[in-house]
Amino acid sequence: MQGSPVTEYSRRVAAELTSEALEILSGRHVGVLSTLSRGGPTLACVWYSIHEGDIVISTPSGRRKDRNVQADARVAFLVDERGLDHTTTGLGYRGVEIRGIAAMHPDPQAAVRRLIVARYLDPITPEYQSRMIDSERAIIRITPDRVRTWDYTRGR
Repeated sequence: MQGSPVTEYSRRVAAELTSEALEILSGRHVGVLSTLSRGGPTLACVWYSIHEGDIVISTPSGRRKDRNVQADARVAFLVDERGLDHTTTGLGYRGVEIRGIAAMHPDPQAAVRRLIVARYLDPITPEYQSRMIDSERAIIRITPDRVRTWDYTRGR
């Protein structure tokens, strides 16, 4: 009898984020999180941060992302930098794709949520304080098991 996808994938060795991946992820980009549901992949644009070598994302408790991760922990996460001026630089863009195992974590003191929001808003506005910090949310922590980068700004 085969184990569940979560069990089999959790046996994978974690991959570290490369310096190239960290450079891309350090920008204020919106990431794309892919989770699995019964109907197939579900994509969501998300704010994120890096915490202790993992990607962290805040989500309202009980929402689809939360339920999907609890049902099947396999996820993919993508960030690309497509904001370049293609008229002068050609087809220059770069990005990172991370596949890994996600786990839901509480954030009772909102420390990780503050870390995420502070990447995008400084100072944190009252609207986002209420929406992202004070509301009931959970943290999706993605431990990478595959990291792939591309950089077409350098022709590769």
